[in-house]
Amino acid sequence: MQASGTKGARVDVVGTTDTVGKAITLQFVQDLNQIGYHASPKLLSNAIQYPYIQDSRNHVQVGYSQWYQDYPAASDFLNVLLSCGSFHPGSDSSINIAGFCDKDIDAQMAQALTLEQSNMDDANRKWGEIDHAIMMKSPVVPVLHPKIIDFVSKRVGNYQFSKQFYMLVGQLWVQ
Repeated sequence: MQASGTKGARVDVVGTTDTVGKAITLQFVQDLNQIGYHASPKLLSNAIQYPYIQDSRNHVQVGYSQWYQDYPAASDFLNVLLSCGSFHPGSDSSINIAGFCDKDIDAQMAQALTLEQSNMDDANRKWGEIDHAIMMKSPVVPVLHPKIIDFVSKRVGNYQFSKQFYMLVGQLWVQ
């Protein structure tokens, strides 16, 4: 913060008005204030907040988003959320909220996607390197990754879990 010359800067944290979203936003505000910024919350309804933070015209300084994988692969996070092709300036549907575009990292992601077709172990190592390179540039700050825990009674049978679809409810039976 000292080196960047941003100490004392005003920062708006764009969050949501629901109970959890408001709590997360207020925690970010508190953390930023503790390290020397002058942060304040900007709370929007859920229906407005996500498109608002996606639109680069709004110049969002800090916002948060939730992302759940569509399929179990590193590319569903890194390539989808942080590739140049996912950034659409001036659009309220730009999934690359950070506006991050690094041509070298994009080239590495293309290599990793190709590797996935023939050697998943090498692809996973490559995705790990890409993740490290992105985190060194800090366009995003991962906050948490929830664990899915299913509780079922003794009367439930045929429980199955899918990494993509989670609990396969259609496969359960109840005695």
